Formats: sequence, C-alpha cells, structure tokens
Amino acid sequence: MTWTEVLILLKSSTKFEQINEKREEIAGWIPAIRIMFDYDQNSNYHQYDLWMHSVYTVLEIPKEIDDDMLYLAALLHDIGKPNCRCEGHKEGDIWSHYYGHPDVSEKIVSEQVIPHLFAMGEHLLFDDMRRLLYYIKYHDDRISLRLKHLRRHLKLVDIDTFKKLMLLEVADAKAHVMYPKIKERIEICSEWVNGRADELKQQLDGKES
Repeated sequence: MTWTEVLILLKSSTKFEQINEKREEIAGWIPAIRIMFDYDQNSNYHQYDLWMHSVYTVLEIPKEIDDDMLYLAALLHDIGKPNCRCEGHKEGDIWSHYYGHPDVSEKIVSEQVIPHLFAMGEHLLFDDMRRLLYYIKYHDDRISLRLKHLRRHLKLVDIDTFKKLMLLEVADAKAHVMYPKIKERIEICSEWVNGRADELKQQLDGKES
C-alpha cells in the first residue's frame, strides 16, 4: 500500500471496516499508531476503543474536503492519549483522564510520525506539516462563538484552515457518547463552519481597514 493509497483510503472510506482491515498496512507507514489498536479508553464519554474512535472521527469528516492533512489529523488526533493517562483523583471517579493529550499527540506526530514518513521517502510540504500539527494541537479546543476565539486562531492560520479545524472538532465530537456537553460542542463548531466565522472575519476586517 503506497502513501497516496493510505490518504485516498482515509478520504474515501464510508465504513469502519474499510479502514480497519488495512490497519497493519497503515501502520507500516505510521508505526506509532499501533499504540491505539484495541486501547481501552476507560471513559464514560467514549463507547469505542482509541483506534475505533479515531477511525470513526475520520469517517465523520465530509468527503469533499481538499485537504489530505485534515483526514490524517482525524486519524492521529488522540495518538498521545496512552502517554498521558491518569486515573480519577476524586472519590468514586472510576474513569481515566487524558489531560494535555492534544499537546502530547502533536509532539508524537512532530517527532515520530513525520520523521518516519520522511525516512520512507514521503517529504511532506512545510505548509502541510504546519496544518497537520495545528489541527492536532487544537482539536480539543474549548471554543465559544465569541470574537476573541476567532481572533486568536487567525493569528495562527487563515479562515479556511480554522473552519476545517471546526469540522475536525465536529467529527471528533460525533465519535463520542452524545452527552449534552458533546451536543453543545457540535452545535457551536457547526455554527462556526456555517457562517459565523465569515461573519466575524468581516467584522475584524472592517475594524482593521
């Protein structure tokens, strides 16, 4: 399986089995993902193991997006979870927690995944690497609909990349158990995609002109 075929698989698949049956071939390109295979997250927010959650996140990304890095980020966004797992500290808390996992995931992708791809002859463009790491680092950003959140992200990326991040947040949320908090996240991020980002960007442009 070539690297191009891996990316096409992520972008085109509509069922879990299509990606899962190729997981060892994908791991040939990204050995670090094996830590996700059959990893029990022990979380009341998750009905899937870590690998299944990541694949279902990929499947929730719309198919028409012209950005391979968005689909790759969906697969890798939680790869750091096993490295920062901690158990509940409050009495009666039986669940595991993963504080800081987006930063750990970004570090693994930056220091292990990308260098391995380079060693395999796949030299990602600088802008591709930048977007990939941005998506992973901010995929769990607790965002509201306030202008300050858009302003903060536009210091890092352009408006289209920010809206793709919101698509990743929606996809990630849809691969969770649908608690009210998760549904609210989907609603907020979807609103950013469906006009809120463009509306507030115009306000920012007006203030700067």
